[in-house]
Amino acid sequence: MDEVEKLRAQVAAPEEATALESKYGLGPAASKIYSIGRGVSIGGYVEGRYAFRDLGDSPDDNQVDLHREVLYVGYKFNDWITWNSEIEFEHASTEQNGSVTVEFSALDFFFTPAFNARLGVLLVPMGFTNEVHEPPFYYSTFRPEVERLILPSTWSEYGGGFFGRIGESLSYRVYLVGGLNAQGYESSGIREGRQGASEALANDLAVVARLEWEPLEGLSLGTSYYNGGAGQDQSLDIGGTEFDMPRAETTIFELHSSYRWQGLTARALFAKTHIADAGELSTLFTAAGNEQPVIARRQWGAYGEIAYDVIPLLFAGSEMSLEPFFRFEYLDTQSHVPRGFVADRMWKQRIYVPGIQFKPIPNVVLKLDYRNVDDFAGEAGDQIDFGFGLVF
Repeated sequence: MDEVEKLRAQVAAPEEATALESKYGLGPAASKIYSIGRGVSIGGYVEGRYAFRDLGDSPDDNQVDLHREVLYVGYKFNDWITWNSEIEFEHASTEQNGSVTVEFSALDFFFTPAFNARLGVLLVPMGFTNEVHEPPFYYSTFRPEVERLILPSTWSEYGGGFFGRIGESLSYRVYLVGGLNAQGYESSGIREGRQGASEALANDLAVVARLEWEPLEGLSLGTSYYNGGAGQDQSLDIGGTEFDMPRAETTIFELHSSYRWQGLTARALFAKTHIADAGELSTLFTAAGNEQPVIARRQWGAYGEIAYDVIPLLFAGSEMSLEPFFRFEYLDTQSHVPRGFVADRMWKQRIYVPGIQFKPIPNVVLKLDYRNVDDFAGEAGDQIDFGFGLVF
């Protein structure tokens, strides 16, 4: 019996709702390792969806997708050294559009509450969902488009830095990470410029910093800033001639706020990107025959969402929740294009997402939402999504 109890103490697999607590910027399931004394922690999450797209004048195919199945594995060596990781399986099979990716793999060194170090493949600490992207903890079946195109979530890079909490209300993270790769930039944004840690180019680095303030219970105000080169000392072959890529210094700034009071949840986020040498990039990409060659100097987006849990009004003390929600997004990845180029209006969008989500227990969520996309080129279609998610 002693050996069994020892093994149970070493392997963290709590199922209680009290275990769902975010720590050090990570999602609740990813944070389980920090709650054990020593040994192995295993957790994860799963999300899938059915997209009904047979709507409007130009219907698309409906689609079923096991979008993600994720495994968290960590090891706590002692009270000041911890390793934590996320391994993600996307789209059910690598034979089609699926992939297996190490989303993060970080070695943490804890010194004091105010000053700790982190090294490895790190989640870039920007916005709401890049670090906390587990399905029960964001609304709608899809993550917000502003946090997918302006802030290219999920976004991780190799690097290192420091994090901590100052007092009861202020926390920070400051990392030096690998820069983006401008050869992946498109009219739709910088998302394809992410490198991760798969033989990533490291000629240009970047600094990213995040500050979070909780002045009142339930209220959080935060901001983050990213700056670094993205040219990576590369060249582009155009008709047999090599042309040097510009440095393409990329700056991203975002502000975010959330408020929780009783059954009410409200969140808002604003993000803006500036790309230096956008004109030179657009000229090179046009000559190379890229499908989305126009790179804007400025891209920006914002969204606000509100939800209310009606279960406490019906069943006081229940662990279930039922939350109608609504989100409005506005984004423009072609906000300010270089002189001589024409903006692609498809990437200027207003998005309306009403929906509802139900949690029979805090670890499991069912989601139903309708997504109305109003792009200024008139090409986007609407869709209805049903999804599920879980963490453990």
